[in-house]
Formats: sequence, structure tokens, C-alpha cells
Amino acid sequence: MRIFHFGHVTAGADGSWGQYALHLQCPWRLDGPAGVVTGQGDLWEHATLDLPPAGWSYEQGDNLQDARLGALLVGRDARTRSWANNTPGFLVVTDVEATEHGDLIVALSGGYKLRVWPDSSRGEAWRFFVPQTDAPHFVFRDDGDSAAPLDA
Repeated sequence: MRIFHFGHVTAGADGSWGQYALHLQCPWRLDGPAGVVTGQGDLWEHATLDLPPAGWSYEQGDNLQDARLGALLVGRDARTRSWANNTPGFLVVTDVEATEHGDLIVALSGGYKLRVWPDSSRGEAWRFFVPQTDAPHFVFRDDGDSAAPLDA
């Protein structure tokens, strides 16, 4: 699962979180003005080697997704090992488009777009919510009962 946080960032004892969160369990891609920045599949690619070392796992680091996000975002939360956008005014949400089938395009300042598309007929594809609250979550599931506010 890839998690993107948006809005004001709050730091707590266990890490940091944004004003809003988007959990993705379906394909996604971040496009920039010059083309694809990274996407879901880059998680399983080694960042610097054509053939990763024996026993390598994306969880050990050096995966292409983290390398590309790190180059774009620069900041990092040491407690959660998450990338953080520490540049004011950069990658601010400017528009959101959604379809009845769960496709999302989150337009960001600077000509970037986060594209999301469910690719299965069962299960949760994505979830949008306000972290650290009891507010209902907006969940898109690929099982016909989609885009319904749910309690967490």
C-alpha cells in the first residue's frame, strides 16, 4: 500500500501525518511536466542495479519508487521513513477528478498529476480520510458497493 498525505503536516510521537490521507491499494502513477516520475511498479525495481543482489527486497531500501519520490520531495520523516514535501507551495492540490469507476486524477501545482485506477473486481482500491480522527472514511471498493463513506 502507498500512502500520500496532503495539507498541513502534524508531527507526533510516532511520526507525522497530513491533514488528509489517501491510501492506495491499486495501480497509481505520478506524472510530472517531463513525463512519468514514478508509479506503483517501481517499488519492486532496484534503484541502481539492473539485477538486485540475491535476497534483496524493496523493504531494504534502494527501490526505484523511493529513489524517485525522494529526488522529488527531498524531505524525510526519520521516524516513519516516509518522504515529505518540505517546499512551501510545491505539489499543492489544485483539482481532483473522479469517475464512477474509481479512477482519480489529483492535479498538483507545478504540472504534476497523481493518477489512480482500480484494476480488479473485488476489494478496496483506495481510501481517503482525515487521519487521527473518527471521521468517516471515503472508500472506493471494486465490488459494486463503491464510493461509500464508511466508519474506519
